[in-house]
Amino acid sequence: MGEIPDDATHWDTGDWIEWHRTSLGVDHRPCAAAAQDQQAQMTALHINLLRAAKGYFEMTGHHLPVYPQIAHVHAAIFCDLPMDGPDRTCAQTGVEVACLAPHSPSDEVEVDLSHDFVTLIVVKISDDFTAQARMISRADLPKSKDGPYRVAWQALPHTF
Repeated sequence: MGEIPDDATHWDTGDWIEWHRTSLGVDHRPCAAAAQDQQAQMTALHINLLRAAKGYFEMTGHHLPVYPQIAHVHAAIFCDLPMDGPDRTCAQTGVEVACLAPHSPSDEVEVDLSHDFVTLIVVKISDDFTAQARMISRADLPKSKDGPYRVAWQALPHTF
């Protein structure tokens, strides 16, 4: 294998990394760009939450009660939403986020149609602890504002 030239670069997670920076040995300093990038921080949080949930399940056979939070972080990353805190409601954001947990007996979520939302985002965390999201407009759901309505994963049109 040939030697890498000093001026060679490669693309890594949104940054150009110069080979000569790493050819002198392992650089243990944290990347300043990642610490300042909220998208990178949320992505790291998302990955860590999924790993923690998977590790706990593999060790104990039980689920950590973190799947709704994982769904909100996933929706924030992939649907470009602000992170919701405990004081934010779907009436303020216009988005209702629902979660399908791994090893769930059903591929349906229950949505309260009395909530005032514009978009429903359903995040499915698969049995292998990967996540994907689908969304549907409130206009595509029944016009009724009466209580719960079940929505099947397969009925959701847009995948992220």
